[in-house]
Order: sequence, then structure tokens, then C-alpha cells
Amino acid sequence: MKDFFKKYPGLIVFIGVGILLTIVFVFYEVMYNTQNKEQQGQYEELNKSAWITEVGEPEESETVSAEDAERAENDAKMKAFLESVEDSDFYKKQLKSRPNFETYWEINEDVIGYLLIPDSKIEYPILQNDSKRDYYLKRNIDGSTGYPGCIYIENINEPNFRDPVTIAYGHNMANKTMFGQLHDIYRNAAFRDSHKYVFVYQPESVSLYEIIAATSYSDEHLLADNFKKEDDGFMFTGIRQDDQVKVMNHLKEYGDKNAYFKEGEEVTENDRLFVMATCSSNRIRVIVVGKLLFTHLY
Repeated sequence: MKDFFKKYPGLIVFIGVGILLTIVFVFYEVMYNTQNKEQQGQYEELNKSAWITEVGEPEESETVSAEDAERAENDAKMKAFLESVEDSDFYKKQLKSRPNFETYWEINEDVIGYLLIPDSKIEYPILQNDSKRDYYLKRNIDGSTGYPGCIYIENINEPNFRDPVTIAYGHNMANKTMFGQLHDIYRNAAFRDSHKYVFVYQPESVSLYEIIAATSYSDEHLLADNFKKEDDGFMFTGIRQDDQVKVMNHLKEYGDKNAYFKEGEEVTENDRLFVMATCSSNRIRVIVVGKLLFTHLY
């Protein structure tokens, strides 16, 4: 045996390093999967308990404010939508329900919204940190660091989802949590045709978006044209009124041959887009775009 060690010292070192790396990898995988399971369990428990199933109607006022006018316009859009959609009872129930944000705020005050894609695993609070753009890329809702992170929007977007383009990010998790299902469900024509709408809840409202695109894009920021270089890095210069048009043009020009774009759907400067983005492979991102139909104010 001693002769073996003397004769093949390099091989012994190689085997030893291999064993060490294997141990480290196995330990990392165990910790990684354990943390993911714990965090996903927390989300699922909140999903079951933190909902208000009936939202009261607003009190009538003798004066008509701008908010009242907006409410009336959106209510008319909602009524027309419910009359046209097949499963109107389901959508009416979802539009009359909402997460209990007070429950989420007890865990983290950075929760600004909640995303729900029916019949999928994508049911998560949306977070935003006002000091760092990608703060929740590797931070969980309870403040711990690591994966799976959170569904979040950068602080270049307003937290009220009223920008022409709001982009939500989430990890493409191998166990299909977070945005791990995004690619599969919206590249599936059958699912897409039967699940055309997604809900974005806020403390005082719920917005319904229709999916109008599912495609891929480079890892370049979709709003890259609105960044300028400063001495301390990239600084956001603001969202211009034509961004929603420009974003759709960028996506179409990218040339994904398997892309889905709703036939005949045009985006104008009066539209609002909610974009869901996650990484794929080779520095490619999966992009799903929703177009606002209406916002129901509670």
C-alpha cells in the first residue's frame, strides 16, 4: 500500500479532492432542497390561511370624485368581462376575494402585491425593496438569504403597478416552484387557451391581465433603453410613455421561432403591461406578457 501511495501520489490527491467535492456537493444539495421545501411550505401555508373571501362594496358618496369615475369605468369593464367569459362564477369569486395583506406584512413589510395564475403553482406575494433593485433575487420572504428568493419587482417600477410596463422576476426553480412553471404552462397551447388571465392583487384592488405573449429574450434588461451610465453605475431615468410599445417590438424582433403572440393584438401607449420574467439557459430569459383588462377597486 505504501508503494502504491509513493507510485501514484497525484492519483491519490485527485481521488481525495473528488471525494471532498462530492461531500460538499451532497451537503449543498441537501441544504438547498431543505431550504426550498421550507420556504415553499411557508408560502403554501399562507396561501391557505391569509385570504379574505368576501370583499365589501364601497360606501356610496354624494359627490363623484376622480376615483369614483375610475371605479365606475373599471366596474363596467369587469361586468362586460364576466358576461363574456365562460367560467364567470370562478372569476367573480376571485375578483371578490383577496389576500389578507396584514398577515403578510407581519412577516415582511415589503410585500406590495400578490400574483395568482389559476391551476398552477404560481401563487405568491410580490415584494419590492426600495433601496436595492434585485434585493429579493436571493432573499426569502422571511429575510433569510438563499433560494428560492421571492417574486419581486425592481424599485425602478412604481409599487402601485401603474407604470406602462411593470416587470416581475422569479427564479426558474427545478421543482417548478416560483417561476419554474412559467415556460411550460404558457408554451402549452391547451393551457394557455384555457388560462388566458392572471390576477395581481393589491391591498385595495385586484387587476386582471390577459396573456398576450409568451416568448424568450436575451438577458438584456427589457427597459435597457431607459438606463444611463453614471459614475456609480446604472441609474434609471424614468419610464417613457411609449415603453409598452417598445417592449413588445423588442420581443417580436428578437425572433423566437416558438414564440406566442396573440393574433391581432396591438399594444398602444394607453395600455399597461405586466411582464413575468425568469431565466432559462445560455443567458436566455423566458418572458410572459399580460395586458391589463381592468382594475377592480375594493
